[in-house]
Amino acid sequence: KILFSKGLSNIDIEIECFYGDVYLIGLVDSKELEGKLVELAKNTDGVREIYTYLRIKKPEYPCDSLKILANLKQNLFKDSIVEGTNVRVSIVGCDVVFSGVVDSIEQEKHAIWYAKHINGVADVYSFMKVIK
Repeated sequence: KILFSKGLSNIDIEIECFYGDVYLIGLVDSKELEGKLVELAKNTDGVREIYTYLRIKKPEYPCDSLKILANLKQNLFKDSIVEGTNVRVSIVGCDVVFSGVVDSIEQEKHAIWYAKHINGVADVYSFMKVIK
């Protein structure tokens, strides 16, 4: 639906879906486009809940998002508690946003700790679900 909607085909977002919950994470050009995305999700069969971490795109950011992502992924994969393959990482501006499914709250805490200790990260937010 997004690809074929006017003004939405080239937006910088990630869409995740777990158990009928939809997560819209990324950067948009305006509040109007954010509203369109949410409306499309609402009108999609099977969607139970919609969670968003959408920010208005700025011309530039004071961080290197690729460097943040690489550093964080490296830490997550070598950590003995976090199962790095189950943790999705999005960089939104200079913010780190987690999604995915983990086995314990400890995994989520470790991931957040790593993100908060990387140079350039402004904020950290987690949509991770703990499922045993």
